[in-house]
Amino acid sequence: MTTTTTTTTATTTTTTTTLSNDNDKSSIQSETVISLQGQHDSIIATTAVTTNEDNKKQEQSVTVTQQHEQNEPKKLWKRIFDRFLHYLKQYWFLVGLGTVIGLAWAFPQVGKTDGVIEAQYTVKWGAVIVIFLLSGLGLEVKVMLHTILRWRLHLVVQVINFIFMPFFAFGIVHFLIKVGANIDMSVYQGFMIAFSTSTTVSSNAVMTRNANGNDSGALVNAALGNILGIFISPALMQVFGDDSRIFTPGTRGTVDFLSVLKTLGLTVLLPLVVGQVIRYFFTQKVKYLAAKLHFSIINSLALLCMVWSVFCDGVASNAFHRMSGVDIIAIIGVDIFMYLLGCSVCLAVARVPWPSKLLSSPTPKLVKRWRFSRQDAVAIMYCGATKTVSLGIPLINVLYSDKSLGMVGVLSLPLLMYHIIQLFIGNFQVPFLKRWIQKTLEDIDEDEQITMANYISSNNSTNTTNTHNEEDHTSTLPTTTRRRTAQA
Repeated sequence: MTTTTTTTTATTTTTTTTLSNDNDKSSIQSETVISLQGQHDSIIATTAVTTNEDNKKQEQSVTVTQQHEQNEPKKLWKRIFDRFLHYLKQYWFLVGLGTVIGLAWAFPQVGKTDGVIEAQYTVKWGAVIVIFLLSGLGLEVKVMLHTILRWRLHLVVQVINFIFMPFFAFGIVHFLIKVGANIDMSVYQGFMIAFSTSTTVSSNAVMTRNANGNDSGALVNAALGNILGIFISPALMQVFGDDSRIFTPGTRGTVDFLSVLKTLGLTVLLPLVVGQVIRYFFTQKVKYLAAKLHFSIINSLALLCMVWSVFCDGVASNAFHRMSGVDIIAIIGVDIFMYLLGCSVCLAVARVPWPSKLLSSPTPKLVKRWRFSRQDAVAIMYCGATKTVSLGIPLINVLYSDKSLGMVGVLSLPLLMYHIIQLFIGNFQVPFLKRWIQKTLEDIDEDEQITMANYISSNNSTNTTNTHNEEDHTSTLPTTTRRRTAQA
């Protein structure tokens, strides 16, 4: 009886265990199914979100593309406008030159002598005084005093500018007359006046600075040249004026040295000296005002006023109607040739080329000693080959004060065209000269590195030799000495 009960209990327990196991398996399976369904739902949800995000990205990319396509014309016009502003800022003086010439052609009565504004006083005196006063204020006194001692640099510049350029132009004029060129005689006279003037007041220093040249040397030669020009330019005009083939009777200017020196002294030399004195005693205030008021721009505007007045006189007297197309072409051609020739001569004299590779011999010491640095060569080129309107037009006004007003305008044309050409070509030369100077600096750096490496190498070899010598010396010492040395 007892046995039967125990068996029944065991059977019941086994059945219960089996049922519980079945229930556990069923729950696990159901949980697995639920889990799989949840994963499937999450995958579907994730896929839907990803699809939505991809669609949004595609829509955004399409929108960005459309905006880019819409903004493309705007960016193109902006680039064109920015480039236009860049060139306008760089060549604004040339734009101004064309503007004042156009205004003179349209309204000559305003700026002519004895016209609306009395230009013989307000412009021909006032503008010249402003130009040279600002030039004196802009030149650093200490730099001038330091650079003025470099007599060889100044001698080369002034000899090329006052001797080579005018006398070579004199030869060209005689050649054109000899071959019977169909050019008006006033053009020949204008050439001689243009190339008898001094170097420019400010543009040569600006272009030298932009090319990383010796701008202090350019500034000194600009000031020195314009001071010398007060005396040398009238003297040159006296020499060339004696040639009757160029200056026919009745066309020669009156060279009254006392009157010329008085006028140029009051309008050129005195303002320059006054500006230097003010700069010396009030250096910081002058620098502040120069930066605040842009002295260089005021200087250029005063120069434009002078050109405007000259052209007003020429148009009012119908002087330009006598100029033919051949005359204009001759002026442009000779001016370009003379500027490029002046640049080539300046660089050749400053650097003295020597065919070392061709001759298979080193450059002579005398040539090396004569050569200027490339920075100095750039200053020599810009100062030796350029000519000034600031002194040239007042000189023409003084020399031809008793002639017709239109004569002054016609004689100024070669000088004005030369000024435009030297600004155009000079600014075009700046990046090439800058790379030329930079190459020198890189070569100097390489030479310094080589020298430093050789120096370090020699020092290392010397130290090594000294170490070996010390070791050899130590090895030859007595035992007690070597112990003391080791202990020390």
